[in-house]
Amino acid sequence: MKRTILITALMLFMVSFTFAQKEDKKSMPKQATTVIQLDKFCCKSEVPIVEKTLAYEKGVKGFEVSVENKNVTVVYKPKSTSPETIAKALAKAGVEANGIEADARAIEKLPTCCKNTAKGLSSGCEH
Repeated sequence: MKRTILITALMLFMVSFTFAQKEDKKSMPKQATTVIQLDKFCCKSEVPIVEKTLAYEKGVKGFEVSVENKNVTVVYKPKSTSPETIAKALAKAGVEANGIEADARAIEKLPTCCKNTAKGLSSGCEH
């Protein structure tokens, strides 16, 4: 008898835990917006790199790059990605984002002025 009660209680606990997880996913918003700082952003020569990276990033619905403010506003699906994942993708493409250091190999593929800025040197940008 005690064993039957224990098994029933465990099953009820597992079922309630499963439903609680499903409700959490349903309460998550369909879209969210974040602003990612583009540290060591050089000039408009770097915009196509940011655009290409975000265009292929899973869960990103839209974005707007601000050269003046050195940031990018991203609309994304919280179920598919996060601001940290987006910043890591940008860093992998050679753009330091939200303090995540850019990949050294990707920096070498940047335009010369942007490459120097990413390395912490004077940019020499004329844009």
